[in-house]
Formats: sequence, C-alpha cells, structure tokens
Amino acid sequence: MPTATPFTIVTELINMSGVEMEIREKRSQSPEGCYGEIITLDPYERREISARKFQQTCSDSLRSSLLKIFVGNHDTNLVLKPYHFIDYSRIEFRRGTDQNAEQIFIRGVRDTSSFLYRFKGLRFLVGRNNFDGETEPIT
Repeated sequence: MPTATPFTIVTELINMSGVEMEIREKRSQSPEGCYGEIITLDPYERREISARKFQQTCSDSLRSSLLKIFVGNHDTNLVLKPYHFIDYSRIEFRRGTDQNAEQIFIRGVRDTSSFLYRFKGLRFLVGRNNFDGETEPIT
C-alpha cells in the first residue's frame, strides 16, 4: 500500500471497539466475496489513510464501491461510502453497551478548528490534542 505524501489530506480511522475489524472495499459488478482494498484495524488502533483513496479508485475504474465493515469475519451490514472519507477528518468505530454489545456504531467527526489538521505533513503544527470537531453518526 503506498504511503501518503506529507501534503496528502488524510482521514484518521479509530477502532475503539476492542475487537479486530476490517473495512473491505466491495466494487460494483464484482462477484460476492471478492473485495478490493482491505484495511484491518486491531483493537484500539489508530490509522491514517488518504481521504481520496477510495474516491480515486472509483474514478479510475468507472465503478462505484462501498466499504463494508466486518468484525471477526462477520458482515455487520454497515457500510461506508467513499465520500465519507472526504467529509470526515476522523471516523470512529465503537461497540454498544452491555445490552447491545454486539452492535457497532460508526461516528464521523468533522474538524472545525483548522483545515490544516487534515494534511498529513502539517498535523504537528496544529496539534493532535487541539482537536475541536462536530460529531455525527454515520448510517
């Protein structure tokens, strides 16, 4: 997987669920079980990916895609769309409370403090703890 250059706009993925999860790219007109890019997030792992990665893949191939969320090789029936990575500077995955512990919740955070936060090479200037964002559930 190519690494992001210092001036690439990135989205931070945070797995707060305590279980390993995968984000699998399902391309249109591909056979069932055949996936493109697969991102594996270990429990409590943070990972930055290019915000335009999936959008660019769709544009290059002229095929749309969905990003399916899997936990323990089981499909959660939750999906992300490529534009979610552009819209949100951070995407968090959490587990439900005791009554619905098997349920996964996805929350997107839009950075409102500074657009510079989205650039990989400029994050040290803005500061990771200085994050002021609007949150909303992604459905």
